[in-house]
Amino acid sequence: MSPPHDDSPQTPETKSTSSGLAGVLKNFAVGRLKTSTSSTPSAAGSLSRTLSKAGGGTLAESGHPIRVYGGPPDFEQYLKRLQPLQPLSERIAAAESTRYVIEDYSLTNVMVIWSAAKDLTDDSNPAEARKSGFDLLTACAKHSDLTPLERRQFFESISSPCHREDFHLQLNALVELTIHGKNLESFETVVVPLLTKWLNDWFEASSAARKGKVSKVKGSLGEETNLGQLFKFITEVVRFNFKAFREQDVVALLAQVLLICKRTTVEVDIRNALCVMDAVITYGDVPEAVLQTTVEILCGVYASLQKNLAKLTWNAIGNILRSHLGQKTLQMLLDILRTRSGHGEQNMNSIRGSAAVFKKLFKANGANGLPPVPFASLMDALTVCVKKDCASMSAQRARDDARLSAEVLDALASLFESQEVPDFMLDEEWDQLFNIICQCSERVDLADNLLSTSLSRTIIQIISDLEPIARRVDSVHRKSVMNFFMRMHKYLPRTSTEQLIDYYAEEQLCYPSNEEWLHNSKRLIEVLLMDHSQLSSIRAKVLKIVKDVYRTIIEICQPEVSQGFFMPIVDIISSEEDDAILEALVDFAVSVAGEADTDLFDVILGILGNRLMKRELNSSASPSGTGSLASPVLESSRPTSSTASAQPTNSLANIVTKGLVQIFLRSINSPSTKAHKVFNELLAVVKSGDIESDARLSAMKLLFRLRSDADHAIIVISSSESEGLAASLCRTVESASNQTTVEDVPHPRIEDVGTPRSSRSTSSAQPQPYMSRSRSTRSISGTNRISKPSPPLWMYPGPKALPEDPPITASEYLYSFAEQTSGTATELRANARIALKLNIWIEIIVSILQQGGDWEVYSYVLIHLGTQLTNHSLFAGAIPQLKLLRNVLCEQIRANSFHEPPINSGLKKADVALCLFQVMTMLLSYHEHFAKSEEDEIVRTFLLGIGSWDRTSTSCIHALSICCHELPLSISKSLNTILQKMSSIITQSHVAVHILEFLACLARMPNVYVNFREDDYRTVFGVCFRYLQYVRDQRQKSSAPPSARTSVTSGRYSGTSKEFLPLTELNTSPKTSDDLPQYVFALAYHVITFWFMSLRLDDRVKYVSWITKNLISTDAAGKEWIEEQSQVTIDMMQRVAYADRDETEPETDFTSTADGKPMKKSWLVGLSILTIETAGASGKSQITKRQPSGTTHALVQQLYGKSPSHQIPLPNGSQSDGKDATSRLAVLPSHIFLQFFSSSNKLPEALQPIVLPDDDATKRAIGTFDRNSTVDGHKVGIIYIGEGQTKEGEILANVMGSADYTEFLAGLGTLIRLKGATFNTQGLDRESDGDGEFAFGWRDRVTEMIFHITTMMPTNLDHDPQCSNKKRHTGNDFVNIIFNNSGLPFKFDTFPSDFNYVNIVITPESRASFVDTRLHSHQELEKRFYKVQVMSKPGFPEISPAAETKIVSGKSLPSFVRLLALNASVFSLVWANREGGEYVSSWRNRLREIVKLREKHSSTAKSPITKAEPGGPSVTGVAQHLPPSQHESKDGLANRRTSAATFLSNNASHRSSVLSTTTELDVGGSQDSESIADSFDFSKWV
Repeated sequence: MSPPHDDSPQTPETKSTSSGLAGVLKNFAVGRLKTSTSSTPSAAGSLSRTLSKAGGGTLAESGHPIRVYGGPPDFEQYLKRLQPLQPLSERIAAAESTRYVIEDYSLTNVMVIWSAAKDLTDDSNPAEARKSGFDLLTACAKHSDLTPLERRQFFESISSPCHREDFHLQLNALVELTIHGKNLESFETVVVPLLTKWLNDWFEASSAARKGKVSKVKGSLGEETNLGQLFKFITEVVRFNFKAFREQDVVALLAQVLLICKRTTVEVDIRNALCVMDAVITYGDVPEAVLQTTVEILCGVYASLQKNLAKLTWNAIGNILRSHLGQKTLQMLLDILRTRSGHGEQNMNSIRGSAAVFKKLFKANGANGLPPVPFASLMDALTVCVKKDCASMSAQRARDDARLSAEVLDALASLFESQEVPDFMLDEEWDQLFNIICQCSERVDLADNLLSTSLSRTIIQIISDLEPIARRVDSVHRKSVMNFFMRMHKYLPRTSTEQLIDYYAEEQLCYPSNEEWLHNSKRLIEVLLMDHSQLSSIRAKVLKIVKDVYRTIIEICQPEVSQGFFMPIVDIISSEEDDAILEALVDFAVSVAGEADTDLFDVILGILGNRLMKRELNSSASPSGTGSLASPVLESSRPTSSTASAQPTNSLANIVTKGLVQIFLRSINSPSTKAHKVFNELLAVVKSGDIESDARLSAMKLLFRLRSDADHAIIVISSSESEGLAASLCRTVESASNQTTVEDVPHPRIEDVGTPRSSRSTSSAQPQPYMSRSRSTRSISGTNRISKPSPPLWMYPGPKALPEDPPITASEYLYSFAEQTSGTATELRANARIALKLNIWIEIIVSILQQGGDWEVYSYVLIHLGTQLTNHSLFAGAIPQLKLLRNVLCEQIRANSFHEPPINSGLKKADVALCLFQVMTMLLSYHEHFAKSEEDEIVRTFLLGIGSWDRTSTSCIHALSICCHELPLSISKSLNTILQKMSSIITQSHVAVHILEFLACLARMPNVYVNFREDDYRTVFGVCFRYLQYVRDQRQKSSAPPSARTSVTSGRYSGTSKEFLPLTELNTSPKTSDDLPQYVFALAYHVITFWFMSLRLDDRVKYVSWITKNLISTDAAGKEWIEEQSQVTIDMMQRVAYADRDETEPETDFTSTADGKPMKKSWLVGLSILTIETAGASGKSQITKRQPSGTTHALVQQLYGKSPSHQIPLPNGSQSDGKDATSRLAVLPSHIFLQFFSSSNKLPEALQPIVLPDDDATKRAIGTFDRNSTVDGHKVGIIYIGEGQTKEGEILANVMGSADYTEFLAGLGTLIRLKGATFNTQGLDRESDGDGEFAFGWRDRVTEMIFHITTMMPTNLDHDPQCSNKKRHTGNDFVNIIFNNSGLPFKFDTFPSDFNYVNIVITPESRASFVDTRLHSHQELEKRFYKVQVMSKPGFPEISPAAETKIVSGKSLPSFVRLLALNASVFSLVWANREGGEYVSSWRNRLREIVKLREKHSSTAKSPITKAEPGGPSVTGVAQHLPPSQHESKDGLANRRTSAATFLSNNASHRSSVLSTTTELDVGGSQDSESIADSFDFSKWV
């Protein structure tokens, strides 16, 4: 701006009207100046003069002083005080004020101002002065109107050396001078060298400061800050002025920047350097002189600090590659990789960075201006780069290699991460690429954990990305990928490995059609199958291919080739620890073993056996139990509940053992010795105590299913037939769910009531009462502990016991017994049988029973041994061992030394005893091989089980029932002891039925009780009386009010020496509910009846009085009661006490014409209907006495003498006139009746005989009575099942059975003709042979049983293909006998029916063909043995002695089964009537018919007592007896007198808990009155 022409003061031109801080500073400065109010020249003019005098300032070329124009009016004062001669403080203040003036005003010639103050920046000045000088310099440099010369001068001032603490001020001044790097006018050529020098200086200073060599001066901004500001400024300068730079200056600058990158470790320095390089690359060119270094440095940075600077570094590299230097840069990147071969020529980071750059280029794939990747050259370079140095290397070098490999892998992984093949790779071979990856994978083990994981992850990612690619590429590339997969098998994920395996399968690389099939197979087996780290599914898939290959090569290759292929595979079994693979390998070995020759089979068997022995050697021996010597406690192989989940469910040894089982099953019909060898191996498995328990169990599951037919040929059954016994050890689902860990309530004896027993801590030498133990509480180390049950290894039926279904036919080559035969050596070899060593098997079992050991194994033996022993044919060659087994069991039971279950099983020793007694029951069937003393010991052993252990009494009573049939002499010898034992446990209600059934069985065997004495008979009757008392107590308790039930006790025992104590009702099975007491009631009377009849005729009367008294009960109030059944029992005794003849029959023509016309009349006399038919002329009479228990017919004729000659004829005309003697009426029936009754004493009206009217109603009533049989009738079906039959239709169609079936029928009953039969045929046709011509029946004096035999009924499959006519009978029978000759287990639902409650299944112990049985003689058939089992309908109580399978001889079979059927039929009748009433026997029905007649015709009779029984019906009772008669008949009727009785009304309640109708008599009245017992005791009358 030109100055004005005059010197008059001008108003200053300000840049702004307000200047805030500037105004404050101006006021501060002006306040320090001297004030002058006179008019003075302008400050600018004064300053010019001053400068001129002082010689300071810059003069124009004309020599005139340069003036400064503009500024405030007092600006001249500022300039004066700024002069060098002024005090420093004044100058500093003036410099500050001037700076603000320069910023606020537009001045000219600001250089004049700086000339005056530039010495303030000298190093010698204090920091405050230097700062004010640099601030002023910055203000001047910012001036907008500087001339080029001024800019140059200012640059020189700025670039002059200064104090290092003022560099930030110096740099700021330069920044302002260049307008932040945008304007370098006047110093373009010199600024870059200056900046380069400053960059070097301040990097060095910064480095020194970082190292602590130079202390930081207070007030300094710091070397790092200065360096950072300098980098920033250089970046800006390059951005705006690169084209003005000289190349050498750029080279120097970049060299310095690259040097900093090499030397620094500070990220911010590198970042700033990258900004400078990026600016050079972006806004200019990298000189070729530094291009190589620049690329290397950028690669190194990119590799080392990728995370934070990746984007910035890549921008720089990418811009170079996009430039005209791109191809050259690309080549440099390849060179960096190639020069890696010498280790050390290049920085490792640069090499890694180069690989990382290629990763970016791979992803770009030529896009965004980036050059395409030279794939082949890159693969060559990478091959050199990753080549493994065979020389030894340091740990650091190894780590560097690993890091480099990681970078290379990461780069190569990007090729496939999109799962698409880049275009530049389509025509290239990939083998070199995969070789590089494989080379890199070798560094995994050299890296640290983190890097190793990263390497592995990258390799896996590459493989995963290649998976879909391999499916789409051509076969050449696919082959490369698959070869790569094979080489990298350790890293293959499951899907990739499966793809590799599928490739081998699809291309059939392992099959002989491929030239390298052996190599490929070996490679596949070694890499994948033998690699135990592979997934089980992968290895199994390989094994599947291998199996298929083997099946191919055995067809086309030589045996040595196939065997050589097979052996490496089967050898894996020896070391395999994966259960799934071991199972597949064993399965392979099993399949090969079936077709292998002897040598190969022995090798396979040896490998499997050695594997088992390896497990045995590696396993530690189980610690022995801690129980007492007499009663050791077994160990459980299962953990407690807290660790049960960790227990393996299938051990490796078990897998091998199952393989052996499969080989046996497949070899059983092979003519070789394979099965025999495997059998021996299985025996070794069971015998070894060190092999895992589940393996031993798998072997035992086969061995216990071995059976043999009648010819000793081996059969393997599918079911072990042991469900019932398994429940006793809680080995069924139902029993296991019901098992609890709380103490069970035992069945106390009477003597235990109120007297607590202390539980023992150890087992004693003698059997203890069952009360001495609880189920799960044991005393251990003085502490009571309740153990929880352990999860078992086996259950019944559980999972499939055998690995495959066994053959259904018997083996043609394997036998259980080989008889010695004679003949030539050739004949002997031809006929030689391979016999299994079943004797060794029994020896092993005996060893297990003696030594105990593992509870799982021991319990399995307990449950399954008994059922196998039923197969006599199987153990024909093991008789000495069976005798040893008998000795061991008898001794263990006698000494109570058998083993206890483990504490945590929740079981007790009594459970083991129960199983042992079941085994003994089966073992007694071998009695023909035992000595008489051994048979006696068996019976004594069963006696020990009665009352000694909880729950064993029942099974031992059942066993003794079998002994009655099989060992009658031994039973007879111990019978007295048996009865004593049973009488001692009658206080246990749960054995009532079983004791009574035993007594019922015994009553039919007079040869057994032949030596009975009176006390023995009384014991039998006493047991029955006690159970009758128990039933009565139950009735009274159910009828008594709840508050009074505890006080209801049974009455007296009317025996000879003592009174019965109360029977405690405990442990009544919930299955039987209230039906068992009613059955006990019926059974007790049944036993009394039979045993009374078994008495000698002359001894019977001795027991009448005693029995009669005990058939009558007395309640708590002293009232006597008598049930209907008691009445009919007394009635029975009346009929048989003095006669042992069968029932009489009437004579229809007992009179002749000369006797006159017969007349008939009937009376009710006591408990009978008396009918007399009398011939009117002769008086000849037939008396029919109908009693509840039978009907008696007798002929009576009074003996008339010749009338005296002096006797005159009767005047009433009854005397015939002689012309027609038959018309004479001389004797009436009433006369005959009165001859048997005394008329001397008047009878009470209620006791007088009642005349029945001769009308139709009476005739109908008597006819109805006669239709009630005098015996209880039962019907039982018999069904024969032929060989292999399972369907109902084919079974019912059988018209004949085997020879032993026929023998059985003959022993079961008598063949009877149906047509015209007069007895009850139980529904069989008696008119037209519609149900066959004949049937079998059986009858005694109490019971009659008709058998509905399907093979004897007509069969017409054309009209009745389902045999419905047969099913009409058997389907309605409560009880069926099934003779099962099918060779298969019988299923209860084979014959669906709502009425079949019980099936008694008979099965031959050894299967024989139909023809074979026909060839056996009667004696041979009797020696055969049969299994008998009573199968009940679901929900039906299991009370039969054969609920658990029993085995009996053919000789004893009919009688045993008949008794089972009879008892089952009785109980079924009770069960069937449980809902709406009670079962009423035939005798009771007859009694009720008499009661009805009496009630109808005794309306005038008055009862002295009428009272309702508690809980029962209203009754009418009388208690007198008639006087004895003076007359006698031929059969002794005259010697008897009728007894007074009371009878029930017809409206009696019939609910199931009311077991019988009773009569009450008040005996507390008159002292002369007679008790019911006395009135019924007919023994006093005769």
